[in-house]
Amino acid sequence: MRNVIEAKNLSKVYRRGREEIYAIKEVDFSVSEGEFISIVGPSGSGKTALLNVLGCLDPPSGGSLRLNDIDISGLGERDLVKLRRDNIGFVFQQFHLMPALTALENIELPLLFSHRDGNKSRIDSILKRVGLGDRGNHLPGQLSGGEMQRVAIGRALINDPMIILADEPTGNLDSETSQIIFELFSDLNRQGMTLIVVTHDLDMARKAHKMYKLKDGRIVGCVQT
Repeated sequence: MRNVIEAKNLSKVYRRGREEIYAIKEVDFSVSEGEFISIVGPSGSGKTALLNVLGCLDPPSGGSLRLNDIDISGLGERDLVKLRRDNIGFVFQQFHLMPALTALENIELPLLFSHRDGNKSRIDSILKRVGLGDRGNHLPGQLSGGEMQRVAIGRALINDPMIILADEPTGNLDSETSQIIFELFSDLNRQGMTLIVVTHDLDMARKAHKMYKLKDGRIVGCVQT
């Protein structure tokens, strides 16, 4: 299996006055096509910082990062935007849905930003894939928290990404709904999707193929689950 993401000696430093704060420090990390990876660790361990760098939302301060065999170090902002749009689907703890748009329209939104025609049959297929085949015309305010997160997952899928990066996707959900969301991630993975999920929930994290443990910005363990 080829590597979808390959990071070597990756670091992210934030500066506060003269002080340097390492959010991630000298991380070696790779993800193969079709893998399901979870990342766990205490608050402040660097989980979100690592995901943001891997997703090209935040530039690394040191080391190298290759995404889909492309070295990101020489890319300008326009090329980074295209790389993210074409290769990565993002899912966040906050659903970030447009309240005046239906579930179907929220899923379609990335197509409009990338100047692609919305294919209704594809959007309907995505709605069914995330278990919302009969909820496409509902506004976010008419959906449960779990349903809104499934809309957000559908939105992440619409551009047919190479990988999904999810940051605490069940952080605002109860345990039963969290289980449903992770089962959806497992189903997507069985269909061939590559996933990296940051979570504080160890029971959910163990549903991945590998669970990486992060502490003080460093990977301190990896468990095959």
